[in-house]
Amino acid sequence: MKAKADLRKFIAAIFLIYFSCLPSRTFAKKIMAHYMPWYQSRPVSGFWGWHWHMNHFSPPDTLASHYRPLLGPYDSKDPHLLASQALLLKFAGIDGVIIDWYGIETFWDYGRIRDATQALIPHLKKANLTFSICYEDQTVKNMLNNGYFPDRAAAVAHGVQVMQWLQTNYFTDPAYLKLDGRPVLLCFGPQFFTASEWTTLFAGLDPKPHFFPLQYHVLPDTLRTGEFGWPEPAYGTSGVISRLNAFYTRAATSGWGSFIPAAFPRFHDIYAEAGVGPSYGYIDAQSDYGTYGTSTYSYTLERALQSSAQILQIVTWNDYGEGTIIEPTQEDGYLFLEITQALCKQYLNANLRYTPADLRLPVRLYTLRKTYQADPVKMSRLAEAEDCLFLDRLAEAELRMNQLDCPAFLLSDFNADCRINLADFASQASAWLSTPGQTRWNPNCDINTPPDGRIDILDLLIFTEQWLTAGL
Repeated sequence: MKAKADLRKFIAAIFLIYFSCLPSRTFAKKIMAHYMPWYQSRPVSGFWGWHWHMNHFSPPDTLASHYRPLLGPYDSKDPHLLASQALLLKFAGIDGVIIDWYGIETFWDYGRIRDATQALIPHLKKANLTFSICYEDQTVKNMLNNGYFPDRAAAVAHGVQVMQWLQTNYFTDPAYLKLDGRPVLLCFGPQFFTASEWTTLFAGLDPKPHFFPLQYHVLPDTLRTGEFGWPEPAYGTSGVISRLNAFYTRAATSGWGSFIPAAFPRFHDIYAEAGVGPSYGYIDAQSDYGTYGTSTYSYTLERALQSSAQILQIVTWNDYGEGTIIEPTQEDGYLFLEITQALCKQYLNANLRYTPADLRLPVRLYTLRKTYQADPVKMSRLAEAEDCLFLDRLAEAELRMNQLDCPAFLLSDFNADCRINLADFASQASAWLSTPGQTRWNPNCDINTPPDGRIDILDLLIFTEQWLTAGL
């Protein structure tokens, strides 16, 4: 009898693990990126924030990272940056961001992070993206230890205030991430509040959030829905497979209502070099993942997409200090966004309209804005290009940027987009053999020298000599 009971338990466990690998049929799987809103730059904020220098490096020349953003060291409150980041997320097939959030107080840099979060959200909405909060409750511990609160009771009362603020300002927002109508809230820990204190924090919320603590931070089932995964660099590159297996096995056997697996490109922190503290460890961007190939990011993302998780989290969009960035960098270019885009099409949305070439457009928009920031006419044109990108009129946006950024005049560039291509050929063909006074006449196409008042073979010969040239 005991042998039969053990066999039944074994079979049940196998079924749990098997079904955890099947895609959900009741909720469209969401790809979310963990987002850090904690950067300040001198051109925007008047100073370089700690996360760019860590009291060791000298931005903009040297940064507190092994990697450098393709956009340059930026400011998390810069509206031009936020527009381009929202567009990059959208074009990569990412559904939204989970914002690393430090609460509502102005202690240390917490207020700046709060304000940068507020600045980001309208751009996410403009791109039809969603957002969620990962609350860092260690912030309350820091405030208590530094005398900001007189005692723990005051710190807990502050926690209640924070949850009420979240419910009023974020949880009820239609763009906020929800499961079964309930807001999704993550906590990087908990690192301060106890289980009973979390019960107090949630008591006044209706509905109560789906609460996800960091992996291995165990809370009662009455509080948490499940856990979210995170890279474990202490185990090194060779430990990636075994640690992911451990997380998915826990998800399958722990009775969680839901869980949030992590996908990550690497882990390569700068903490030891900056003198902040010891490194957490290292995970390389490449290893042997069998049939999954050699890319750490492809492997971890594909495992998450194949799982039953309703939400997966990319770790991270832009944590330069820990080197887990997937946004475009000088070192990796658009590699990780292109992988995201391809796997999104393979697993979730075969009709995703965007291409790898489209990923270049938001970066180009941001770069042009920095180039022409003192020219109000050109900045107005770039604002129009931004609107076109958000409205999925990508060809029109590219045309506007080409027209704006053309340093050389090309005789055959009839539409002034700095390129001689089929669009210009169509213009010449429409005016073919026309003369002044005819409805088809286009004086721009009369490029013979000197102009002879007729669009003919002489103009075509000049056009063919300039075919596929560009003034960029």
